[in-house]
Amino acid sequence: MKTVYFVRHGESVNNATHKYNDIDTPLSKAGEAQALEIAKRCQQLPIDVVVASDMERARQTAGHIVAGTNLKTEFSALFRERITATVILGRDHDDPEVRKIVMESWDRFDEPGWRFPGGENFEDLKMRALAALDFLAERTESNILVVSHGFFMYVVAAAILFGKEMTSHECRHVINGFGQLENTALSVATRGGEVNKTARSEWVLEVWNDHAHLG
Repeated sequence: MKTVYFVRHGESVNNATHKYNDIDTPLSKAGEAQALEIAKRCQQLPIDVVVASDMERARQTAGHIVAGTNLKTEFSALFRERITATVILGRDHDDPEVRKIVMESWDRFDEPGWRFPGGENFEDLKMRALAALDFLAERTESNILVVSHGFFMYVVAAAILFGKEMTSHECRHVINGFGQLENTALSVATRGGEVNKTARSEWVLEVWNDHAHLG
């Protein structure tokens, strides 16, 4: 059986100041502390390899997790955060223009072929989430830790639950219904074990948003 431990990165500087993250946004001081806590927890897990998003905040979180171990880290753009409209990067969440763009992006999230310049829509995210799961399924390691990002993790969770036929409505349901995914929260998915006959995916979501290590 294959087990994948998904970890959201620690708090970034822009998370702390309520701005939209860019690829190079680093961890905040609080995010560094969170990464140290999840690193302690991961020492108790049977991890064979760490795969992380190549965005800086995920790289730094992965660095804390592998520090002092013999684990190797691979970086993959498959696990990046949702690519948003470039015009909002680094800007305040409450900026009226930004709010308008974000609202339109969400309202038209599942409109076939529509996207803001430089951004991803539902079709793009579904394709990438399924590719990420295939990438993990095809690896030889049994226990993989993945460092990724909040919004993208919701899409991955939806792909785990609903499989290749996942609809935009089902994806929205997960995004709206699963609650806030905390920084450095641990989620666990398995593949190759016993699966319900009615399941639409070979993957099973075993744990979601476990952040007990944060107290």
